[in-house]
Amino acid sequence: MEFRTATPTDVPSLYALWATAFDAPLMVPVYETDDGRLDRTVVAVLTGPTPAEDRVVASVCWSPRTIVGLPSPDGAATTLTVGGIANVASAPDMRGRGLVRLALTEAVEQMHAAGMDASLLFTGTPGVYRPSGWETFEAPVTHGLLLPDGAARPERPGSAAVVARHEQPPRANSPVPTTFPAWNTDLPWQALATLHDAFHAAPLTTRRTAEHWERRIPLWYSAAELLTARRPDGSIVGYLVVELEGEVLRVRELAVGPGDATTPEWREALDVLALDARSLAREHGATRGEVRLPHVPAAAVLTDALLAPGGRETTSDATGMLRPVRCTTTETDALRAATSGPTAGFHWPGDYL
Repeated sequence: MEFRTATPTDVPSLYALWATAFDAPLMVPVYETDDGRLDRTVVAVLTGPTPAEDRVVASVCWSPRTIVGLPSPDGAATTLTVGGIANVASAPDMRGRGLVRLALTEAVEQMHAAGMDASLLFTGTPGVYRPSGWETFEAPVTHGLLLPDGAARPERPGSAAVVARHEQPPRANSPVPTTFPAWNTDLPWQALATLHDAFHAAPLTTRRTAEHWERRIPLWYSAAELLTARRPDGSIVGYLVVELEGEVLRVRELAVGPGDATTPEWREALDVLALDARSLAREHGATRGEVRLPHVPAAAVLTDALLAPGGRETTSDATGMLRPVRCTTTETDALRAATSGPTAGFHWPGDYL
């Protein structure tokens, strides 16, 4: 058994391993948006007579991200670099041998050498990662029945003429040769990025790069539904990303601005986004909603415009895990505690996978 960094020759065997381990159609396309991916992919390999016959039997990948840290003592914003762990897999006939644990150890050594402060991952099996130093954090999730589609949105004094639009998924048939979906010409990603950066500034929120917006986010949005709130001139004042699964409409991302809860346009944008989301839910037979957003005024307004007031329930999503690399355990403990508080950050899976 050999543990090493993946090579181009390993790719067919690596992808075959993932096809066995995961039901995730976007995994390989998202992985291929990362130009440095092989240098940050640790594999366990059963060597064959030739390199082309090596068999990859376990894998761990990591990607560098910049996230918002805890505010400094003077209140100034801070950032941290983290290694986002993903694509952790082992072949069914090789499980129980500690291959993932050994690959995680190698990945942490790589992250330490690359200057990562911490490591972040999302999983439904936290027990796999605790022995290697990761600990869970919790984020609030609100569940409830959706308001009837016909429920009118309130009239706001001085409200602006904001309308919602259901965007088409990013196009895969771009006139520019590319393997990645392209944004529609009338849906400027820069406008979404500006709203995102201004709206999401809580601890553990990812600071997305232009490359992230241009290559990774279109893939994730192509599997979701993107609603925008627009002024009469077409400019975007807010957006909402939802996923529909069976009877549930899941809110995955929100950004509105500029302004605050007293700004008519701000509240108008949230109202029209919620109304459009409820209409979309009705079309797909969804009757329940799930809102996973930070505890900020906009999230409360959106939740009230989406969910019936009676029977709501707030639970904790504990799929996130954090581990110190170069920073101290005290720092990561403080970050983990912050995620369930009033300034909890927002996490979109595409930011880390």
